[in-house]
Amino acid sequence: MNDGGGMGMVKIRRWLKASNPWVWPIFLFLAFFVIFPLIKLFVDSFTTADVPLSPLREAIMTVDLMEEKIASGDEEEAKAALEDLMVQIERSESSITRTMDALAAALTSQQKNIDKWGEVLTELGATKNALAGMATPEEAIDEARKLKGLMSEAVLLPNKAFSVKFFFDVFKDRVYMKALINSLTLGFVSVLTSSIIGFTVAYLLVRYEFPGRKLFNFLTMIPIVMPPLVGVLGFIFILGRGGTVNELFYLFAERMELIWPALSNWLFDHLPFNFVYGWHGLLMVETLHLFPLITLNVVDSLSKIDASLEEAAESMGSVGFKRLFDVTIPLTVPGFVTGALLVFIWAFADFATPHVVGLNNFIAPLAFMDIQQFIDRNLFKMGITVGAVMVMWSIIFLIVAKKYVSMKDYSTLSYRPVERRQLSKGWSALALIFLISLMLFAFVPYLGVGLASFARGWSMTPLPTTWTLHHYKRVIFDAPGYIINTFNYCTLAVILCILIGLPIAWVMARTKMRSRGALDILTTLVLALPGTALGIAYIRAFNTPILIKQPLANMWVIIPIVLAVRRLPYTVRSSYSSLIVVHRSMEEAAESVGASVLKTFKDVTMPLIWKGVLAGALFSFMTSIQESATTILLSIPGWETMTVGIFNFYTGGTHGDAAALGFILIIVGIVTLYIVNRLSSTKAGGGFFG
Repeated sequence: MNDGGGMGMVKIRRWLKASNPWVWPIFLFLAFFVIFPLIKLFVDSFTTADVPLSPLREAIMTVDLMEEKIASGDEEEAKAALEDLMVQIERSESSITRTMDALAAALTSQQKNIDKWGEVLTELGATKNALAGMATPEEAIDEARKLKGLMSEAVLLPNKAFSVKFFFDVFKDRVYMKALINSLTLGFVSVLTSSIIGFTVAYLLVRYEFPGRKLFNFLTMIPIVMPPLVGVLGFIFILGRGGTVNELFYLFAERMELIWPALSNWLFDHLPFNFVYGWHGLLMVETLHLFPLITLNVVDSLSKIDASLEEAAESMGSVGFKRLFDVTIPLTVPGFVTGALLVFIWAFADFATPHVVGLNNFIAPLAFMDIQQFIDRNLFKMGITVGAVMVMWSIIFLIVAKKYVSMKDYSTLSYRPVERRQLSKGWSALALIFLISLMLFAFVPYLGVGLASFARGWSMTPLPTTWTLHHYKRVIFDAPGYIINTFNYCTLAVILCILIGLPIAWVMARTKMRSRGALDILTTLVLALPGTALGIAYIRAFNTPILIKQPLANMWVIIPIVLAVRRLPYTVRSSYSSLIVVHRSMEEAAESVGASVLKTFKDVTMPLIWKGVLAGALFSFMTSIQESATTILLSIPGWETMTVGIFNFYTGGTHGDAAALGFILIIVGIVTLYIVNRLSSTKAGGGFFG
């Protein structure tokens, strides 16, 4: 018996050692904060309408209160409790009726449960009639106690069932279908416009040498640090109906009255020009913000193309644009698809930008408006279901993208980079004109936000007429919570990203664990999740107590957790890129002289990869500070972030305060990007996305 027990313990120890128990907390974190919210979102989407049973519970508590007041001899309070009870009975009848209607819409028959609720409704009506004929609380207390028992049993009855009604309603309702089509169209068109600009920029930076190339290598990344919400505010300040450009046109029209009356009259008839409000403005904002995502990923792919492949194509007569489309572009597919997927998800799930430019008929703004109200429970349910539909579409496009990339093999045993060619003076001038023009357009929001943040008065004039630091005083000294909360949350999120992302990268790069594939899938899935949908999923998953007394959705800690989940893939990818270029022989040499795995990692591996880990962590920080969708949905009064403050200030009409917060966010983002760029250019492995 003892030998058998000893052998059993040995087997358990071997199993524990082979299964790497230190990985379990990582899986637990991903299961609890990624898989569970998504499952909860889809489960809620495929159930009948949520009908609150709070009137029934309030009636139970009112009966207890009435008993207490009768026992203490407080006649007036007892009568008031009886009156409240009659109101709650009427509300309970309404809730029960709506529950029966909701169960009737279930996919499978719920007649038994409907009949049970019908019996409760009948008994409730009889009790209400009996109580109505009683003058004093003492007379009514026995009936009230019966009512309490009835309600206590009723709240335990099933009030939900499986249903596809709301899911199919999204596709049958014209408003939601129009919004879904608009969002999909915005995603695809943003990918198209961002790809044209992003690929052109990447090709110029990788393949050609011209004056200022290194500077533009950094400048073309800067637009990514500005949240679309801040970007659209900046465009409105400069290109809006009362913005700088339109005001300059008004001044020009006034001066033309005597010189060229016809032109002056035409300008006055057509001013102000609409540069921002509408589809064209929305697409402009999204494109100028998102094209660096294409550039970042295509630069990495272009720099890894073997020069011999293009030389072979040239020897076969494929030159110029033919070689570009036959050889170069196909070889950049893996990087391009990654960038295109990110652009699509960001544009598809953006709710703040359409809202500001006056376009609410998009799927994300609709989901946001539905989930924010609690009066119409059907609309609230539609908001949940729309979130699930957004996740479904994102997963579909993720699968299609991965499948498309896997159809061909893009790997090479080794490669010789294509050497940069020196552009002639004429072509250099054209390249500079293109890049400078692009940067001028891309930096328009920075100018607008910067001017508005220092403006005391800016109305009907091209530039502010008076200047002030009042807005900065407001957001830094009078209401510093937005900035403090943002830095605290993002710092905690980055710590979580490192603690979870680095082990995930190590498992993927250094082990043969079967869970590698699952970790890769989960981190890639997180990258594809729309922020609005994830925010809704967290509201549904954590709005009730789990393990602790207070719901997690009501605690500030939910913000750094969701930020860590949203930005985890950046830390994982950067750490993985650094690990795969560190040869295993270095670690094996340390292990051969008795160093443990942990000591080898600390003394050998970490000193070689720390720049890559830090670059990924800082990129996670930079993108966390600009997160708006999830933080606006999950924000708790007193614990808001800068993006929530910007949204609140702008919608509240205090544009200067919104601009001041936005400009601080921009400066922090640019500084962080500069550090990331320096680390990425010197770390082993090269580009940030490896």
